[in-house]
Amino acid sequence: MSVLLQASRVFSAAAGSGPIKRGTIVLSWGTGQQGALGTRSDSDQHEPEQIPDLPSNIVSVGAGHFSSFAVTAEGQLYAWGRNREGQLGRALGRGEFECSALPQSVDALAKHHVTAATGSGVSSFAVSRDGSLFAFGTSKRGQLGLGPDALQAHVPQQVPLPTGVQQVSAGWGHAAALLSDGTLYSWGWAAGGRLGHSFAATDADEEEQRLHERRCWQPRRVELLDGVRIRQVVCGFDHTLVLAEDGSLFSFGDNSLSQLGRASQPQGEHLRPDCASSWIVNPETECGRRIKFRRVAAGLGHCLGLLNDGSVVSWGWNSGGQLGLGQFVSDECVLKPTPIYGIPTNRHALLAAGRVHSVLATDEITDRSAAFESQGLGKAVLTMCHSWGSAANGRLGTGRFEETSYPEMLPELDGEQILELACGLDHTLALVRDL
Repeated sequence: MSVLLQASRVFSAAAGSGPIKRGTIVLSWGTGQQGALGTRSDSDQHEPEQIPDLPSNIVSVGAGHFSSFAVTAEGQLYAWGRNREGQLGRALGRGEFECSALPQSVDALAKHHVTAATGSGVSSFAVSRDGSLFAFGTSKRGQLGLGPDALQAHVPQQVPLPTGVQQVSAGWGHAAALLSDGTLYSWGWAAGGRLGHSFAATDADEEEQRLHERRCWQPRRVELLDGVRIRQVVCGFDHTLVLAEDGSLFSFGDNSLSQLGRASQPQGEHLRPDCASSWIVNPETECGRRIKFRRVAAGLGHCLGLLNDGSVVSWGWNSGGQLGLGQFVSDECVLKPTPIYGIPTNRHALLAAGRVHSVLATDEITDRSAAFESQGLGKAVLTMCHSWGSAANGRLGTGRFEETSYPEMLPELDGEQILELACGLDHTLALVRDL
């Protein structure tokens, strides 16, 4: 749902494929309601379909819950999908009402050279080449990060931060950003401790007013992670994952679906931890060593992790088979990271997660020949795409109508060079090199 954003790049595909020397296309599939597929229609799409109204030099894609984004090599942002709360950052065209199925540029950011964008259900964020962060949309819970009582921003407004942004991610009511100085900031709704610095209790009887009082209207540093060299930050629906450079994974927030990948601890101001060690996702392998992560993704209530050896694990909510663990793991929720079998091991794989589906881009070959590098393709070329979970409304992109609890290949993407993936709640975008 939420995707890794790199503000410092002109283009560095998550697959490590290097600068574009050919054109690119963006494919979409899944729920077509509210125009999130960008195909000029609100019909569901059960197989990947090219979005026809985007330029051929797209270098990054992103998604909100019901919206989609694409960025060109020149830094122009395109947005489409739901706009009821202003989360597209632009006005709708003639004949459009509350949503747009036609990708159009966000002119208010034309001078800022956007490098990436992402969003939640009601708010969106764009990062510029100089590290500026812009927010647009609506949030009664402080997710815009624009200051006290800033509930709406129908055009992008800059979020106040002390240094440039490297990555940003948004969940439900909260957001987090990794800054260029290595510090982590979060803001928005505090329920369940998802901000990492405001430890509102998870008691269901807690009054709504108390949570409103704990809203963080502007970005605030997550002090417990000071000194941790951070590689990636990802917001799930109501939890947060922080991946360190050494492969350690920290998780905090709601754990009602086991989405933290570890046992819960009671939370509240009087139980605030002295350090972040209790947040570490620390399952041990058979040989007694802690697993190390390279990349993570989070959906509504489930998470995916790529390990240092190129294998993939999952944990959390599993109601639709979105963990990919097969028929032998039928638990509604899985507490710890558990290996997904039947897919190639690849240290450069891409991960994305939605409400009840998951997507993986990988390849059986992990080291391409020098000939590929000479063509600008690099060593990591991902030519296989798998998905699993709920197939409703075409979420899996395989053409199937039944959910699957194990990874299944998308025939339409077999052999294509996949550069990026992004999931909304019920739709998926894939950035593919146009050969």
